[in-house]
Amino acid sequence: MDYFPYVSIMFAFTFIVGALILLYSPSDKMPLKSAIPIALVGFAIAASWIDLIGGYLVDLLQFLGIMFRIPSPIMGLTVLAWGNSMGDLSTNVTMARKGLANMALTACFAGPVFNMLVGLGGGFALVTSHGKHARIEVALSPSVLSGLFFLLCNCTIIVICGSFLFGGTIPRNFGYASFGLYAVYIVTSISMEFLISSG
Repeated sequence: MDYFPYVSIMFAFTFIVGALILLYSPSDKMPLKSAIPIALVGFAIAASWIDLIGGYLVDLLQFLGIMFRIPSPIMGLTVLAWGNSMGDLSTNVTMARKGLANMALTACFAGPVFNMLVGLGGGFALVTSHGKHARIEVALSPSVLSGLFFLLCNCTIIVICGSFLFGGTIPRNFGYASFGLYAVYIVTSISMEFLISSG
């Protein structure tokens, strides 16, 4: 079967560009006019890899769910959610350990807000722009509704502790409370999904 080797050409091109950057970039400090284009190219490449790997990951999760007879919502709220959040978790923990607690706390909320507003909004805009689906029916699963409830509880605890009880600081015990809420959320969501699938 004849096909044009797009992947091989792009791999060779990016390998050559990366080697040239490593070879000719200054060792001490790169000028801003050179660093910004390289950073933008790196961001675009990373986004492309994430999009490519994400498609295969979803297919793999669907295959595992069918093979082990696990409902797709449970795969989404466990394996996919954990894998999708590992990068954010490591980054936020590193920032918090370096004393940048406000930045870490802001990133915890800014990331999901970006995913829900830009990710969902862009996805629905692309689907409806083709003209085949002028309107899309969306049904919230019980796991999503329970997740919204526990997220609201967590945000309420943050506001009460940070603003009223502890004078702008969040105590260490808040972390244990968040772990407890997440454990209850996982058990509740999985139980509801299994009850619905079995019923």
